[in-house]
This record gives sequence, structure tokens and C-alpha cells, in this order.
Amino acid sequence: MEHRQASDSPLTAEDIEVFNRFYVDFLGKRLDDPMSFLKAGTLLRRGDLREFLRETMVLRVMFEKTIPNVRQRDLLLSFPGVLPNLHSIMFGLSQTYGGESPTVQVMKCEQVEKHLDGTEMFRLDVDKAMEDFPSLPPDDRESLRRLMQTRPGEATLRFLLVILADHLFLVLLPSQTTETTPALGRLRRLIETQLAEKADELILEFFTVGGGYVRRAGDGVVFGGSNPLFDPTYVNPEAPAVKVFQQRWQEHKLNLVKRILAAEMPELIVAFDR
Repeated sequence: MEHRQASDSPLTAEDIEVFNRFYVDFLGKRLDDPMSFLKAGTLLRRGDLREFLRETMVLRVMFEKTIPNVRQRDLLLSFPGVLPNLHSIMFGLSQTYGGESPTVQVMKCEQVEKHLDGTEMFRLDVDKAMEDFPSLPPDDRESLRRLMQTRPGEATLRFLLVILADHLFLVLLPSQTTETTPALGRLRRLIETQLAEKADELILEFFTVGGGYVRRAGDGVVFGGSNPLFDPTYVNPEAPAVKVFQQRWQEHKLNLVKRILAAEMPELIVAFDR
């Protein structure tokens, strides 16, 4: 059975406060932007990335000087590895040349801008390659069709919501499956097969932004719940700031599922447990 990474510790109210400053004040993002919210929230949820987000806010003035353009800061949400890469560049220069002299600051700006320009090109290339790719892969579409052939209450599935650059994927798993790695591996292989040689030229880093269950009900299906690996957990779920964050996370996640199904299976009757 898969287990949550030890570093993916439950979020505190203080973590949510740091997230709000990072997301709204530093990135200049809107709270009603579901893809950006879930991507940035994944940087917070993942313990291996959380420290980079926290440190960005501790050193906010330095990062704002290095990335003065808010549009460029949006590129931090292109792939999960972008923020750690920028930290490596910036602190590598500080260690190599010592201190924060004007010369070092100029070098940081140049190196970071170069890296973000490259990130933007990779993001655009991925988006272009994915523009005709289904958000509901064929095997997952068939899983939903088979679910619809069962009686209400007889069967359930599990789902994962995945973002690659700006492309959404809805991945389905049998309800009794405890391992999510094979499902994500299946999605990666499908993308690599479809892209052929071009796959080696692209960044294929997923934001896995949560999941839950799918159950047969009435004339359709119901999506709801959470995934123990890919949805955030909280030290104090009743804290006001945490409750607001949790509600936004769930609403955004299910709204993106709704968006995918409206485009890919408009005939499917879908309800949501929010």
C-alpha cells in the first residue's frame, strides 16, 4: 500500500497564511482561478516543495527584485520543479560569489530571467502538443461507461485529477486499488506514446491535485471525497483560515472535474458531493 510521504505533514493555519501571501500578494493570482489555486496548493501540500514556498516568502523582497514582472511569476506554476530550480540558481550564485552585491543581484536577474524564458517555451510547447489530447483518456472513458451499466449503489471508482502545464486529465482507478502509481504511469505512457519522439523534448511533470471517489447514483454518477495521498490534510481542520482553504480546494477540484466531463462526456449526468 502506498503511504503519504513523511514530509507531506498536515498543514497548519500558519501554512495557509503563508500560502495566501504567496498566491495572492506575490503571484498576483485570483482566488477563483481553479487551476492556479490547485497548482500553488500542491506546492504547499507536497512536503518536498513546501519549504521552497515558505523560503520564498521569508525572502520575498529579494524574489520580488529578481522577478519584478508579475506575469513572469506565473511561470512558477508551469511545472512543480520550477520553484526549486530558481532557488538553486539564486542561492548557487550567492554561495559562489558571496554576499548580495549589486553585481550578484544583476547576475541573479539575468539567470532567473533566462530560466523563466526557457520554462515559458517548454510550457507553450507542452500546451501545443496537448491541445488535441483528451482530458479523459480512452481507458478512463470506458471505465465510466462500465460504471453506468451497473445499478446505483453497486459499484464505485476512485479518481485522480492531474494537470500537465495547462492541460487537465481525469484518471480513474478501481475502488479496491490502493496503489495510484500504476494509474499515473499509465497516463505518462499514453502521453509518451502519443507524442512519440517529441516526448523527449518536453517537460512531463505532473501536478496531481487531488482525487476522491465516483459512485453510481440515480441516472448518473456522483463525484466527491478526497485522496489520502494527493489532497491536503490539516492539523486543525476547524481553524477558520483552514476551513476556507479546504472549501476552496474541494470546490476548485470538483469544478475542474465538471469542466472535463462537460467537454468529454456531455451526455453523462453528474452530481457532486461537496
